[in-house]
Formats: sequence, structure tokens, C-alpha cells
Amino acid sequence: MGFILKSIFWVGIVFLFLPRDHTAIEAPANAAKVSAEAMIDAASAGASFCKKQPELCETALKTGLAGRDIFAAAATKVSDQFATKAAAPSKDD
Repeated sequence: MGFILKSIFWVGIVFLFLPRDHTAIEAPANAAKVSAEAMIDAASAGASFCKKQPELCETALKTGLAGRDIFAAAATKVSDQFATKAAAPSKDD
């Protein structure tokens, strides 16, 4: 019963923040063009930044690769723990 009441509460909160006017959520006609231009400008700015400060970009790349390796190792460890628990016989058997 408590679960149902909590669910109704959170669904009510979501409905409270939904926009009442459907025109408020419609995208402008040129939204795709504007976002494409913004993406091109951002890519140009990023490329010129790395040309001006290559050592900073190299450090960021190394940090990103180290983070990827850490997350991969953690995911492997968690996956192995789940596999071990799934393979272990339960107490009910």
C-alpha cells in the first residue's frame, strides 16, 4: 500500500511540472539549422583551442583514457561478482 501511495505522489509531482500550454514545448522551425551551426562553431573553437595549447589537450586525453580504464576495471569486477553470486548455489537448494 505504501508503494502505491508513494507512486501516486511522485506521478503527481511530475504532472505538476508538465507545461500546460502545448505551444511551449514546440521547437522553432529553424532549430535544426541553429543547432547545426552551433555545433560547427563549437567544433571550430575546440580545434583552435587544441592548436593553441596542445599540452593541455594531451593531458585531457590521457586523463580520459585513464578514467575509461578505471571504469572498465570496475565494470569487470562488478560483472565478475554478479557472475560468482549467480553461479553459487542458493541456501534453499
